[in-house]
Formats: sequence, structure tokens, C-alpha cells
Amino acid sequence: MMRPKKLFILALFICVQCSCKKFNDNYNELLNNPSAASPDAASADLYLNNLELSMSVNDPNLVTGKFYSGNDVVGNITGVSDFGGQLVRQEALVTGNTYLNAYNPGNFEYIWQTAYTNIFKTANTLIPLAEGKKQYMHAGIAKVLKAYTMITMVDLFGDIPYSEANMGITIPNPKADSGRAVYAAAISILDSAITELALPILPAAAPSNDIYFNGNATNWITLAKTIKLKAYVQTRLVDASVPAKIAQLINDNDLINTANQDFVLAFSSHNQSPDSRHPKYINNYGTDAGAADYIGNYFMFLLDQEKGIVDPRIRYYLYRQCIDVTNDPRLPNQTILQFALPCLFRAYPPNYPPTSNPNIGFTTTPYCLVGTGYWGRDHLNNEGLGPDQLLKTTWGVYPAAGAFDADQNAPVGQGSGREKGANGNGIFPMWLSSFTYFMEAESALTLNTPGDPLTLLTQAVSASFDKVSNFPTAIGYSLPTSDTTMLITVSSKQNYIDKVRSLYQAAGSPDEKLNVIMKEYYLAAWGNGLEPYNNYRRTGKPENMQPALGPSPGFFIRSFFYPPSYVDFNKYATQKPGTNVKVFWDNNPDNFIQ
Repeated sequence: MMRPKKLFILALFICVQCSCKKFNDNYNELLNNPSAASPDAASADLYLNNLELSMSVNDPNLVTGKFYSGNDVVGNITGVSDFGGQLVRQEALVTGNTYLNAYNPGNFEYIWQTAYTNIFKTANTLIPLAEGKKQYMHAGIAKVLKAYTMITMVDLFGDIPYSEANMGITIPNPKADSGRAVYAAAISILDSAITELALPILPAAAPSNDIYFNGNATNWITLAKTIKLKAYVQTRLVDASVPAKIAQLINDNDLINTANQDFVLAFSSHNQSPDSRHPKYINNYGTDAGAADYIGNYFMFLLDQEKGIVDPRIRYYLYRQCIDVTNDPRLPNQTILQFALPCLFRAYPPNYPPTSNPNIGFTTTPYCLVGTGYWGRDHLNNEGLGPDQLLKTTWGVYPAAGAFDADQNAPVGQGSGREKGANGNGIFPMWLSSFTYFMEAESALTLNTPGDPLTLLTQAVSASFDKVSNFPTAIGYSLPTSDTTMLITVSSKQNYIDKVRSLYQAAGSPDEKLNVIMKEYYLAAWGNGLEPYNNYRRTGKPENMQPALGPSPGFFIRSFFYPPSYVDFNKYATQKPGTNVKVFWDNNPDNFIQ
């Protein structure tokens, strides 16, 4: 029999327990703020909006030119494009005279942070939220964008945290997964996205603010399959299984192959906070200070002279502020010209190849100035900014919505008498139908996948010309000339295609034919520096790129340094020893490219 004292203690304990439970229940109820939205009440549309915008520049005011200091930062996809474009000489790399000092790890901080804190975290939150509400298109889109970013981060950095990333205090020091494993995970996510996007979607459950495809699930499925094609071609050197996978995708006939399926980020002409114009427009037309960027002389040489015919896209791609350097009234004497374009008064670099181009009687490597007024910079020329902002060549109407070059010979800017162009409502070409055809041509030539390489090359060039020639009308910009000698016409397009076809047919080996394909891809990809950078590391094409201005640039950058936030605060992270650390799909020698 229980004694009265023990019975009292037991009763008191039960009472206290009941009181504590009631207190805890009441306390937990108080913790639930009725004015705050719970996670399951969050808007999938708002999460999707944040995710899609995170693919672009989060703050265009952060784009401060290409003279990156330790504190300069750029946006995610446009920043990726800039670094790639500079390395392959579309834009000029002018921040160092060797590859080792061209960039510092801090330059990649914003790209890394945007990927992990914006894109991955937002996608990881959105996917279960949308699936719980049966908003399958939201979830599918999030998976496609997440997978695209995963692949891009591997392409830039190699091995990266994935399986342990974004775990918060649970795993504060995530270990890196191999690039190969991240690629495999991304392809699995794309397959899941394809399945989810094919599910029936009620009108009320469709996204209301899809800035890429306006809620068209079919286009998102096509994009997902096209990203898989990109990943398979990218890994063709290290994975013997990809030819069959590529063939299956081609035979399914659901890849981006028309302009209305293009994956592009569209900007606007809105210039107030936030400034949503194309970053290249802001950087080069945004003030009366003139153009900040330098275009690569090699890229302009290919367009203007290398084939012996002028590429009709050149006046859409590039705008010359100064057409005739020797007679421009802004350069009245050689003393001024020596400051503005000092390379004109120096000898041809001894490390440049001296071979002659039979088409034009000039060297195969341009130096200093190209043709009539194509004023840029040579590769790894870090002389700093000269008094040339109102003279050098800058971005044109495509894709940055700058100015079409109709021989205006006027400086860019916003003031009276300045060339304003199309006011910045351009696009970032993340993936175009021409890119698909180029990749299919490469695959057909090197892996014997379906299709004729020459036919696919012709389709690729044709698609690029159509994209560029139709672009001014698409953004509501009236060309400042009707002179057909300056425009892309049916005949000028065909003449160019005939030239490319003849070069391909005259190529004596598959490697030479591949060079023709990749050179045309390089030219068609203007505005997207990532894909040419990937192509260059994978194929070594275009061949004979302009060397560095100095004789000893060191190893080409095969992947980027990790940013300080990863290396300094993760005990498992180690900074790369140099610039020749390759991503998993690049098995080419260290000196394969320059």
C-alpha cells in the first residue's frame, strides 16, 4: 500500500506535468505568429519570380566595368559570360598580363554566393512547396534552373559541394562532390523535371510570372532535354555511353531548334531603380563617359577580315565610335593618338605568328587595330584605361540593344549628339536554336550520331543570321539606314553560308572540319561567353587564337579559383594550386590551348 506522503508526491508530479504540458501548448501557440505566413502558405509564384531573376544580374548597379578589383562584383549568368568571353577573346582580357594574375579569387564570390544562397536555396524551398500544392510546373521549372546552374558551376569550378550543401548548422562544412557526380545528379533532376512538367496542370496552378516561357510547359520540357544534350556533348571525351544518349535525344526530335523556343533572358529599357537594361548597355551607353568595355581584336578580326568577306552580322554586333583613326577630328595629331592608341606606334609583337593570310595579305593574328575603326584590345593587354572611351568599338544592337553601326561616327552616351541605340532592352542568349544545331554538328562529326555535319552546320549559321537580323524589329528598334550593303539580306546571308560550306568541304581532315564548326559557333554565340569557353577547353577550337600580348602568359585557365567564402570558411576546402586544374570532362593536355 502506498503511503500518504508518496501518494501526495505522485499527485503533485502529475499535476506539475499537466501544468507544464498546458503551459508548453499555450507557449507554442504564442510562437505561431498569426500575422506571419507559414512556409506552406508561401506563394510559389513569388519563389519562382525570385529564382528566375536570380539567374540574371541581381543588381545591375554592381556591374562596374571589366577592370575587376578585389571589391568589384558581377551578377551570376552575365558574370559567368564575361569571364568566359574574355578568356576566348570575344571581349578583351585586360586585367593582367598572365593568366595567374588576370583574376583573383574574390572575383568569383558573387557568382558562387548567388548560386548557393539564391538559386539552390530558393529551388530547394520551392520544389516541395509547389509539389505539396500540386503546382507541378513551378516545381519542374525550379528543377530545370537548378540543374542548369549545377552544370554551369561544375563547368566553372570543377568539384563543388552539392550533396551536403545548404544544410545550415547541420553540416556547416559541406564536402565537395566530384564534378562527374554533380553532372549525374543534374541529369537526374532534369529527368524528374521532364516527368513533372508533363503532368496535367490546372489553370489556377500554372505560374503567373514565368519570365522565360510565359508558363509554357512544353518549352520547359524542350529546354530540359536540350540541357541534357549540352551535358552529353560536353562529356563526350570521358564517357563512352553518351553517343547512344545523344542519338536518343535527336531521334526524339524535341530539342530547341526554332527561335520561339530560345532560352533567353530579356531586359527592358527601364532605367530607374531598379535599372533593368542590359548590363552591357548600362556599362557602355549608360552615361556620357563613353564605353567601358574592350572588345577583343581577335573576335573583330574574324568578323571583318579573316574569311576574305565581311560577316554581315558585324554591324549588328558592334558599334564603331571612330571609323577613321587617321582622319577623325577628335584625334587631330599623333600626340593625342599616341595616348589613345599607343600600340599603333609599336612593333608587331615578336611572339605573334608571322604567317600570311592568302585572303587579305595580312597576318592571321591581328594586332592593335582591325580594318576601318574596329578599335579594341589585344589579349592580356593590361595597360589600363586610355583616353579612348569615346573612340573604341563597343557593343551594338544585338544582343545588348545598343546602336546599329551605320557609319554614324558618333560617340555613345545619353546626352545630346550621342548615339543612344535601342536603350538597352536587349537579351542574354542563354541557349539559342543555333547552339543546338552546332552541338549536333559536332556530335555527328565526332561521334557519328544522327545527322549530316555539313547540313547541321548550315542550319546553325542560318538560324544565327535569322536571330540577329530579326532582333531590331523584335525589340522595336528602327535601323538608322536602309542601305542594303550594311544589312543582313537574303543574298548576303547566302553568300556567307556558301563561304562556310566551301571552307568545310575544303577541310582535309575531321579535325579541320571541326575547326570550321566551332569557329562558326564561336561567332554565333556573341553575348554568351560561357559556351565558347566550354567549347574551347573541350575541342581547342577555334584554332590559332590570338596569343597573349606578352610572351609568357602561363597556363590557360582551365577552371576558376574558388572564392574566399568557400576556401576560408570551410575546413574541407582547399584552394587550387594554379590555373591549369581541369574540370572532369576536360582530359586535354595542359598546353592544349593558350
